[in-house]
Amino acid sequence: MGVVFRARDPRLGREVAVKVLREGLTGDGERLRRFEREARAAGALNHPSVLAVYDVGTDDGVPYVVSELLEGETLRERLSSGPLPPRKAVELAAQIAAGLAAAHERGIVHRDLKPENLFLTRDGRVKILDFGLAKLGRTEPTAAEAETLARETRPGAVMGTVGYMSPEQLRGQEADARSDIFALGLVLFEMLSGRAPFAAPTAADTLSAILHADPPELPAGGAVLPGLDRIVRRCLEKSPGERFQSSRDLGFALEAVQGGATALPAGAATAPARRSLAVLPFKDLARDAANAHLGIGLADATITELALVGSLLVRPTAAILRYRDQPVDPQEAARQLAVDAVVDGSFQRAGERLRVTVQLVAADGGPLWASKIDTTLDDLFRMQDEVSRRIAGALQVALTSGDERRLAATPRAAPAGGAYELYVKGKLSLFRGTLADVNEAIDCFERARDADPGFALAWAGLADAYVRMAFEHAPEGEFYERAQAMCDRALEIEPDLPEGRYLRGRLAWTPHAGFDHATALREATTALARHPGLNEARYLVGLVLFHVGLIEEAVREFEWVLERHPDDPYAHMHVPSCRLHQGRFVESLDLAETAARRAPTFWMSHVIALCQLRLGRLEEAARTLDRLSRQSPDYSEVHALGALIAALRGDLPRAREGIERTQRNRREFGHYHHAQYDMACTHAALGQPDEAVEQLRAAAGNGYPCHPFFAVDPLLDPLRGHGSFVRWMDELSAECEGYRKLWTGLVAGRGDL
Repeated sequence: MGVVFRARDPRLGREVAVKVLREGLTGDGERLRRFEREARAAGALNHPSVLAVYDVGTDDGVPYVVSELLEGETLRERLSSGPLPPRKAVELAAQIAAGLAAAHERGIVHRDLKPENLFLTRDGRVKILDFGLAKLGRTEPTAAEAETLARETRPGAVMGTVGYMSPEQLRGQEADARSDIFALGLVLFEMLSGRAPFAAPTAADTLSAILHADPPELPAGGAVLPGLDRIVRRCLEKSPGERFQSSRDLGFALEAVQGGATALPAGAATAPARRSLAVLPFKDLARDAANAHLGIGLADATITELALVGSLLVRPTAAILRYRDQPVDPQEAARQLAVDAVVDGSFQRAGERLRVTVQLVAADGGPLWASKIDTTLDDLFRMQDEVSRRIAGALQVALTSGDERRLAATPRAAPAGGAYELYVKGKLSLFRGTLADVNEAIDCFERARDADPGFALAWAGLADAYVRMAFEHAPEGEFYERAQAMCDRALEIEPDLPEGRYLRGRLAWTPHAGFDHATALREATTALARHPGLNEARYLVGLVLFHVGLIEEAVREFEWVLERHPDDPYAHMHVPSCRLHQGRFVESLDLAETAARRAPTFWMSHVIALCQLRLGRLEEAARTLDRLSRQSPDYSEVHALGALIAALRGDLPRAREGIERTQRNRREFGHYHHAQYDMACTHAALGQPDEAVEQLRAAAGNGYPCHPFFAVDPLLDPLRGHGSFVRWMDELSAECEGYRKLWTGLVAGRGDL
């Protein structure tokens, strides 16, 4: 339908692909509608697994689409050489599922997914192509579109399409996201086996097989990971209601098996599958409100222990908080959380004694293991170890030497005087995170400390609460000093306490301590070596990495979190920011808007405004700023952003006024360096290079030496030829290279965490 040319974009200095409607088809209404629909669908998406569209338009009556230039081959071309290795097939399917999830969240259904429309790039990624048959939004296709679809997918016209349609499409029923999931199941089957599951000599026979036949067995033996066949068959259910209900759920299931999807030589031992697991809040059989905290506390303790096993993918406590006050069937929870199994527990309390019942339930509802344990509130540590080892055994997970080391290091002396229960209450308050909750947590941790002054976790809890008070609420108070004292005491009692090592790193990365990036990375990495599931340490690592310019490395840390908790708001907030700092402004804006719809925050709106400015959408950025200023009128970032918008409009008085307001409203929040950077951009826009470089130096010295962003940010283009800017960028590049070498060494030391 179209002709594709290689071209060069002189403005951005990059090679692109330009697709134009083939000569003679511009007057064909059906072809033109399909071409326009493809452009609209792909242009609405910004995802690494979807072909990126940069521009659309018409030139001399000929419509065109400008997109990224891909080098590689289609999946169809690759499959001509035979099936893919299972690990690669699962990896590609997970990427496709992620791209489809992005489309489905925008209301776009592809409806023509097949190997011809999947492109494998030279760097190993997959790109979804050709949205020409896509259904856009939530609306029905027009009569003309429906006629086009019927004509272009009739038997004999596009044979490949017939073999990749869902039963409901073949019946003329409405296609939704689950139709794409069926097609992806077909593609995954073919990647694994080298043949389409329902292929037959004629189109009629193929249609009949899709409607009525069961898919054949996948290759047996070591070539296919156990559990993968179940995923493929669920995708290929005839009824949409029996399939995965979202591409995101399918992606989680694929990620759960991805670690074990590898072919082995004949006679070799089967590699252990990576199993996914969720621990539900334990139920109080007496339904006593006074014990409400224990349900989450017992689950959190079990999650903490299970997360030490590297071959288990364990949903964090934040992911199961939704079930705290509502009963849920374990099988339904397994489906919602996209895991292989769930731990379902209950307890009865009599004074300080507990009788805990724990069962491990497979996703299909089958029991895997159950036990009753009599323990006390102060002796839960030993119970955690026993339960974790039993669960690993029931899931047939082999413990590595690293797993054994971490599990053996966990047991500690039982705290006295009810200290552990008070600690659990305080930790639950920190999960909620409001100012009132932080104060409630401080009260609980203080009581736990007083009950047992040798309980290191109580001191660490206090340090954590005071860090939050200082960083988020009152930076000019004495809370940093208090947090440091509490952290030091925790590490005196237990020098290798992961929570303590993380907090030492967190306290090093504050305005109060001068943003010691190296210490923060070392301490957080040490904490993760002992406690891989300590998400606070993972957040800190990601945050520091992108501030010092190791942006893709930061994304990998946040993706690690999202793999275990797909709804994690902190990770969803920072991935768009990372993409912004890579100069990927369209992608960042799309991710930020999606995250803002999920959980509106000041920082997501801030990232949206920054992207809008760099994309030349000045008035949209001004409207975003207006909303921000109403939400947080005294934030220095609001005033700095206002100054920048005024400068870009050429309004010198308002720009100067915005800079003055920013400096007057300075507080020692950890994010003031972003306001300093915006002031530097303001000076650059006003033609004041010396003042701009001065502010850039201040921002970098105050925790923000992000050389890669400074190198690609178009708002700094007026400085590119200025001598002091060039010299300073060279200095900053050398500093960031030092952080890269440090991180390379730390990663080598932390292994597979």
